[in-house]
Amino acid sequence: MTELLYYSTPIITECGATVLSCEKDERSGAYKIILDRTMIYPEGGGQPADRGSIVFRPDNSAAEQTVRISDAHTENGSVVHFCDAEIPVGTIVRVVLDVDTRLDHAQQHTGEHIVSGLANKLFGAVNVGFHMAADYCTIDFDIPLEQAQLEELERAANAAVRANLSVHTEVTTPEDASTRTLRKKSDKAVGNDKNKKSDKPQNNICEPVLPAKAVRIVYIDNGKIDSCTCCGTHLAATGGVGTILFTDAQHYKGGTRLWFVCGGRATAAVRTVQNIVSALAKQYSTSREELPAAIRKQADELASSKSELREKSRRLASAESVSLLSTAERIKGIAVVCSVMDGSTANDLKLTADELCKKDSTVPCVSLLFAPNAGGTDYCMACTEDAAIKLSMRELCTAVNCIMNGKGGGNQLLARGKTTRTVQKSDCDMLRSYIEKVLRS
Repeated sequence: MTELLYYSTPIITECGATVLSCEKDERSGAYKIILDRTMIYPEGGGQPADRGSIVFRPDNSAAEQTVRISDAHTENGSVVHFCDAEIPVGTIVRVVLDVDTRLDHAQQHTGEHIVSGLANKLFGAVNVGFHMAADYCTIDFDIPLEQAQLEELERAANAAVRANLSVHTEVTTPEDASTRTLRKKSDKAVGNDKNKKSDKPQNNICEPVLPAKAVRIVYIDNGKIDSCTCCGTHLAATGGVGTILFTDAQHYKGGTRLWFVCGGRATAAVRTVQNIVSALAKQYSTSREELPAAIRKQADELASSKSELREKSRRLASAESVSLLSTAERIKGIAVVCSVMDGSTANDLKLTADELCKKDSTVPCVSLLFAPNAGGTDYCMACTEDAAIKLSMRELCTAVNCIMNGKGGGNQLLARGKTTRTVQKSDCDMLRSYIEKVLRS
């Protein structure tokens, strides 16, 4: 069993220890090292593991060797350190904590308590899920929170940070805990019953340090901000959180998923946004304050230009369709158009095909259009409803895919595809003959 210094002496950053076991993990290739004592917090309670290193002298040599701790978990009451090298059992070592990682995790976790506690007190929202990733955190609340509520919550959370309120933990019994006003009680913060027999391994991270069934409670401002069972690492006061920044929120499973960052992460996030805004303001030749108006103006101009372009494209397609129909051969009264449209795009093909075979057309038509491009050839085929009785465009597309070694599909009246091949005149002739043969049958 490992003595957990991250609970008993949370400010310690180095400690001496003895290696109790060292086994290679076949799945990860890392060495699983168990020590008699550690300040490395293992993954649990929504919080990632600490990082650090183990320093020792191999075979009592003068030179020290440092082994990196890449992860940590609990197994049957002991903390397992995942390391990149083997250390013999019985070796006296020095465990060194990565202070920056611990501070980051403590900032995020303390910030989560502030936000969750205030959300509950202000709006009755219950935290039903917490996740701490490498560069963001999320809280899932059980009710929808609107933008105005989230802004109020963020302001209140940062006010609590600036007040530098106390954060402390207490260990008590389940019976006593049941009489206290707690925002949330989690089994993860309850010590395991060591006398209870079970076939399953007891991997509760609080179990090695807590008496059987004991409960660990975190208080912020003596419960005025939050009181919640928890097994993670926290700061001694809220001021160390620095800043709480909400970065996103969305309605999720009937409630709200909130993205946030604290401390150094919040500073980095703000700097990223500031750099983006400054770059955009420079690009638009405007001030940061006038940037939204400049973007809206450009968006309106772009929408207007797109509308004009669509109308011009439609007119060109209409003129092109008139020209193609005037020279098209008729098979049993059905006009057959098979043409290569150089310089056209896939969208141009569809616009022209739509004009050739529009619903109010008085001329039954089957059209097959190709547009060569740098990457090969786009193709589009369409027909009027009366022509579809004789030849489905889905069937025609299958034939085109086969001849052109392309991929595409569609329905009875319209199909589209593309190929890496460049269309040849012989391809057009072959497919025109196929269409005429089907229509004559």
